[in-house]
Amino acid sequence: MRETSFGFMDIILKRDNKISAEYLIFEKEGRSHKHPYYESFFVFEGNGFVIVGEDKIAVSPGSLVTIPPKTNHWMEPKDSPMKGLLWYHNEALKYQN
Repeated sequence: MRETSFGFMDIILKRDNKISAEYLIFEKEGRSHKHPYYESFFVFEGNGFVIVGEDKIAVSPGSLVTIPPKTNHWMEPKDSPMKGLLWYHNEALKYQN
């Protein structure tokens, strides 16, 4: 687990020498940034917001937010740390049975 500007992170999975999944603990607001690929955030613990472009999305345990490529975004915990899984991927998520 390594310390960051917002809390802590741990790389869970690398593929082709690129980070594919991370475990994050947001103790304070992250910084606005963007990526060239999709990013999905699944909340394990805590409440807060995921800001995606102009949208402020309330999240709680079990929430999943997918951020489109090249979109400014960041996370804001509310009242206590927000913990979750970040997954980076090249295609939009699709429901399959």
